[in-house]
Amino acid sequence: MFAGTVGPNGEYYLVHDYHDDWRVYSDRAKAYVPYISEQHVNYPAHTVFCDIESNRGYNLLIQVQKEDNFLFINGSLRQKIPANSWIVLNVDSLYKVYRQPQIFITLYGSPDIAYKKLYMGYKRQLNQKPIILAESGIKAQPRAPTPYKNYFVLVSVFILIIFTYLSNSYVRAFDRYYNLQDLFKTLVRDQSFLINRPLNRMNILFISMLAMLISFFYMLLQSKGINVFGSKTFLQEGETFGVLASNYFRICLIVFIALIFKYFFISLIGQLFNLEKVVDLHYFKIIQSSIIFYSALVLVLLVMFLEYFPIDLNWSAYLYTPVILFYLVRFFIVYFTINRSVTIPSLYLISYLCIVELLPIVLGIRFAI
Repeated sequence: MFAGTVGPNGEYYLVHDYHDDWRVYSDRAKAYVPYISEQHVNYPAHTVFCDIESNRGYNLLIQVQKEDNFLFINGSLRQKIPANSWIVLNVDSLYKVYRQPQIFITLYGSPDIAYKKLYMGYKRQLNQKPIILAESGIKAQPRAPTPYKNYFVLVSVFILIIFTYLSNSYVRAFDRYYNLQDLFKTLVRDQSFLINRPLNRMNILFISMLAMLISFFYMLLQSKGINVFGSKTFLQEGETFGVLASNYFRICLIVFIALIFKYFFISLIGQLFNLEKVVDLHYFKIIQSSIIFYSALVLVLLVMFLEYFPIDLNWSAYLYTPVILFYLVRFFIVYFTINRSVTIPSLYLISYLCIVELLPIVLGIRFAI
């Protein structure tokens, strides 16, 4: 009850003052050494090692009295520190994020250590909601584990089971769908057992697997905070396994219906342009190319998202770009395949493809972004 108070408006009891704990990095020793004012006058970076495992329930209080100072946690830049303003970090929140007993905090900028303050404090008002990582910019990385990891593993196993079933039960169809050489082959037999019956049971199974892959790709994006097509309106909120699984199968159903609708749409447009003969071939190329692309994309992203994906990557630039590029490549594959399969005026073919391929791509990009 006789402890001193620190922090914003004196709302925290002082637990520990790190004034005598500052360290600087020595190039000669290749390690952090205690700060000595006579030797380290011009050092702009001052570091403190904080034991967050033993100080659960407390808060770290940071203040710098000069401009152009920056906060680093474990060597990663968190934010610029406003002059004469307090930054409050909840130790419990930091421990959940970093999952290690000790972190090091660096204040970089002013070489005068007297203007830098770092305290461990305990909030006086117990009935007040604890301060966690503030929305003002403190985002300690790597982020806390979420239920997505367990969900991703279980769903990927489910997709692998479907994948294995199709590869063993429909060997010829599986080899045809997952065949890059066949994908880029422009001279195709349109009476193939896969092409001339696009909605038979066998093709429906592969379309269903494609819907699962696309839906899984969307859930990977959602785990990183990217909501395509404003999907929060029809998905449940929450991150429990049940909610995530429910959202996944909802998206699967929507994507599956969209893929079936795609066939009837290109069939209708094909009749308007008198191109009924190429509809089945066109649809097969769409499913074949999409299965190959999304299988590879989901496999790569699953590994990277779970363990190795860079923290500060620009998600939109690096995820939307390959998808957009794929649809453009698919457009040219379909164009040259149809052009070699039947003799039709180029104007009709280009108009047909613009309506059934380019227009949906442009609209999709517009509403997705």
